[in-house]
Amino acid sequence: MGDFYRTNYFFIRRLHSLLGIIPVGAFFLVHMFLNSRAMQSQEAYQWVPNTLGQVPYIWAIEILFILLPILFHGILGLFIIYWGDINAHKPALSWYENWAYVFQRITGLLVFILLIFHLLQTYMVKVGAELAGGHFWIFNTMQDLFANPVWIWVYAIFVLLAAYHFGNGIFNFLYKWGITSSKLSQRWAIAGGLAIALLGVVLGFSSLWGLAFSDHAQVAQDTTSTTFTSESQHH
Repeated sequence: MGDFYRTNYFFIRRLHSLLGIIPVGAFFLVHMFLNSRAMQSQEAYQWVPNTLGQVPYIWAIEILFILLPILFHGILGLFIIYWGDINAHKPALSWYENWAYVFQRITGLLVFILLIFHLLQTYMVKVGAELAGGHFWIFNTMQDLFANPVWIWVYAIFVLLAAYHFGNGIFNFLYKWGITSSKLSQRWAIAGGLAIALLGVVLGFSSLWGLAFSDHAQVAQDTTSTTFTSESQHH
């Protein structure tokens, strides 16, 4: 496998970089944008799975254009980390590029691990509900998860890691594909990538606020708590 990687190094790295932008990176921004509806109301958040569920063959679209590219990008990233060059061998890189090289690999590994947990906690619940003939209530699912405050912190870190990985990945993509050949254009690429990363953070944190700290989130928590208390007293 190592020989194949070295022989096809150019193609593999370009393919990995391309998938990181389209569709994986684009999906990240769209996902954060749609999730930010959670800060509006429970109904606005529920609109997301309800609307997407009406798209014909949405399951095939999700598998072919979202899940498989993410899986391929993630696994390929693990091989790149394993066979990657030691950054100390690249003294020509700038201070930011040296640290970005390291952080891109660390964030990629952590995001891939957290993404697996995210899929198990949300997407598999959605699939299970649909197979059982029920309805997937996304707000309730996340409320149950965030009942443990640890998961709020985990998802906040998840957003930060994913946003940086994508933002710096934009710089890497433009550099690898020869779009930014001058130092000035590379600086603009770094600034633009980090600006997009910041947008992802704002959208992601908006959704977390809506799910855990907003007025409608508090109402949902109080209702659940009251129902649980009433049932306990009844029994």
